[in-house]
Amino acid sequence: MIDIIYVHCNTTHGDDFVYYEDGQNRDWWLLLQTHTPAFFMIEGRKYVMPPESAVLYPPFSTLHYGAHEGYFKNDWIRFHTDETFICEGEVPIGKPFEVKEFDFTHHLFQQLASENFFENEYKSQTIHSLFELMFCKLKESLDFHKENTQSKDLLALRLNIKNDPGFDWTVPYMANLLHVSTGYLHTRYRKMFGVTCMDDVIQMRISLAEDYLKHSTVPIHTIAVSCGYKNVEHFSRQFKKNTGCSPREYRRKYEQ
Repeated sequence: MIDIIYVHCNTTHGDDFVYYEDGQNRDWWLLLQTHTPAFFMIEGRKYVMPPESAVLYPPFSTLHYGAHEGYFKNDWIRFHTDETFICEGEVPIGKPFEVKEFDFTHHLFQQLASENFFENEYKSQTIHSLFELMFCKLKESLDFHKENTQSKDLLALRLNIKNDPGFDWTVPYMANLLHVSTGYLHTRYRKMFGVTCMDDVIQMRISLAEDYLKHSTVPIHTIAVSCGYKNVEHFSRQFKKNTGCSPREYRRKYEQ
């Protein structure tokens, strides 16, 4: 069941706008999205959000938000519901987030306003479908931002590997750094960089070893340790597998 109390689009206020309402006597939900920068005070914490952000307030929660650096413009809808996809769904309750396809969700607000105004035969079914689509799009926004964050984390991880390939890198250690499973790390890393994380570690170690062999007289066993290998035999096998020649043969080529 979804019962709309009121829905409005493009509501605009001045740059001094602040809305506050104690939630003790408020039994309805509020979904709003902002066209402009805004702040939200939630459980004592202030969130300053860019334009095209949204927040879902549950019943009996305090409403406290307003303009930030300019005028305030938003779309909003007050409603009663017991729908699981809203009450227990994946869209966070009481926490603002950025909206990926704002023009699309803005259009959905407009459609909801129109459907709520007119008494059409299938009004309730249409409103329910529009809400389902709205919440699917909001969930997509969260997935999009989550993926972007994880991509940045993967880039940072790869930079750390490049800067210190001799470190004792393991898949469980890297997965723990990113707070993901080893399987997920393997899949995401390969998809993003075209190579598994451990193959990337090996390639960077061999690249570092090549640099040592070309430009220094450091003993090969010392190079092996510096590149993350516990014994020179393992290092030599892996070096030859990746370059086609042994470390000693590689060094000789650049001594000539």
